[in-house]
Amino acid sequence: MAQEALANVAKHSGASRAEVDLVYDADRLTLRIADDGHGFDSKGRSYEGFGLQSMSERLEKLGGRVEVESAPGEGTRVVCICPLAGAPGEEGKET
Repeated sequence: MAQEALANVAKHSGASRAEVDLVYDADRLTLRIADDGHGFDSKGRSYEGFGLQSMSERLEKLGGRVEVESAPGEGTRVVCICPLAGAPGEEGKET
């Protein structure tokens, strides 16, 4: 996920800076990638061509999800949330 997200930053964002955070807790692993690039209109847009669709499909198979926050001129933030095996009642939903 990190490799794909960072490849997207390099190819598409025009960013001068990107941040990667990996947070591990008792029931989920959360990967956040944020950049200061030119962003895009993330509402109603297909993510094909950005690798986001394949990232989303892979995480869904594990019970997780991808969230994308972006707006023109505002950079982009991608959050990948994956539940950990054996976590009670975890279905990839953030609390």
